[in-house]
Amino acid sequence: MTTVQHVTSHHWRVPARSFTVHTQDGVRIEGTRLGHPGTDLPALILAHGLMGWHRKPKFGVFAEHLSEDFTVYAPDLRGHGESAGVSDFGGAEMWDIDAVVELVRRVGHRQVITVGTSMGGIAVIRQAGLIGGVDEVVAISSLAYWNWHDGAHPKARRNFHARVGTAPGRAALRAWGVRLPEEWDEPDSPEDVVGKIAPTPLVIVHGRDDPLFSLDHAERLYEAAEEPKRLLIGDRFGHAEDGLSPAFAQRLTRVILQELT
Repeated sequence: MTTVQHVTSHHWRVPARSFTVHTQDGVRIEGTRLGHPGTDLPALILAHGLMGWHRKPKFGVFAEHLSEDFTVYAPDLRGHGESAGVSDFGGAEMWDIDAVVELVRRVGHRQVITVGTSMGGIAVIRQAGLIGGVDEVVAISSLAYWNWHDGAHPKARRNFHARVGTAPGRAALRAWGVRLPEEWDEPDSPEDVVGKIAPTPLVIVHGRDDPLFSLDHAERLYEAAEEPKRLLIGDRFGHAEDGLSPAFAQRLTRVILQELT
């Protein structure tokens, strides 16, 4: 499927190869493997947020920086970009993550880390808590509970509603390759399942200035999680892609490798 998103797609500056997987519930997921083609490096599965995709320029640059120390597998989550299906706001996306986990295990990677931003953070928490099979989990700017609206900055809340909660906004998103559900059954929240991730190491990253998901989301996730766990709070991190700088990629790499057993 070709989408308008390709107008602003990132052109890879590292070795890259496309991949396709199919989830247990029958959704085709497309993505790109970046960096070292062998299996001697840990595999890092990098999942984008709602209204994103893996070749969005800033996200793509961040993936390239991570590929210096990991073989990065960056999928389009369901309902986004080149992948099929309809978004489930992080619920069924755990099956997208799990399908890529199965791929990298089959290829031969001994260690697998999942990293997700916002909706991707929800997905990696749910995959690790409800399915498992990974060696480390990093959730960046994830919500903890579904009723997040009251804690959001009013402008961020209005912008989100304009895009997701109105017919013109949804039509514009479809033109950009983002397909949202007409109805949604609320699954277990990240806070409900995060305690099941242990003994797999968990890293929670959040911005103190996150306009969409207030800091208490990170604090509640951390409180509900079991050891080993780590909480990183940034003063000027923003939300999800806002904080994906080269400097943060370097720091995150150090943290991942420290926590990786």
